[in-house]
Amino acid sequence: MFNMFKRPKVDTAAYDERLNKAIDQAKFDFEKAKMSEVALFESDIDPRLIKAETAKARQKYFFLLRVARQRDMKGHWSTAFVLSLIHI
Repeated sequence: MFNMFKRPKVDTAAYDERLNKAIDQAKFDFEKAKMSEVALFESDIDPRLIKAETAKARQKYFFLLRVARQRDMKGHWSTAFVLSLIHI
């Protein structure tokens, strides 16, 4: 009867793995958006839309990095967080 109010256990290893994959995908999307911004800047598309898409990809990537940092995760992208903030 009292078990219905307990939180279900979360598999942290699986969650960390999914977060790691999401960070890799977000980094790829952000890099692709940066390259597309340069390439599409000379087209007929409104530059504000291009910049907005790049900003959205950047914010998603940095949000996922902050979540990983809060969880004290280690990964091949851990130094990317520091280096990316320096270049902004």
